[in-house]
Amino acid sequence: MRLKKVLIGIFSGMFLMGGGYILAQQVTPPTECEIFVEGAKMASVKFSHQKHIEEYKVDCKVCHHKEEDPTKGVQKCSTCHGLTGGTEKAPNAPKNMLAYHKNCIDCHQKVNAEQGKAAPTKCNECHKK
Repeated sequence: MRLKKVLIGIFSGMFLMGGGYILAQQVTPPTECEIFVEGAKMASVKFSHQKHIEEYKVDCKVCHHKEEDPTKGVQKCSTCHGLTGGTEKAPNAPKNMLAYHKNCIDCHQKVNAEQGKAAPTKCNECHKK
């Protein structure tokens, strides 16, 4: 009887831990990702979610602006921001490159001016070969 209770306890704990792990995977953004635009002339950009969220305190909705809850999964930017401009889903959206540049560079320039930091604003500071 005691062995049965111990086994039930072990399996219950494993089930709860597994469920917690799955939930954590759904709400935890990747630590670092690579932003790659198909057909772009410049190299991809390495982006650290961890630094932007934890260190710089940037709200997820700043970039993932159309997501109701960005912690539960996001669509690719290209869903609305195509290589040459809007897509069927969002015909008036700016093209991918302009959307990234407006969001990233504008924020970096603002931070540099306000805090005297050196957030990247030039092409080769983000697009490293």
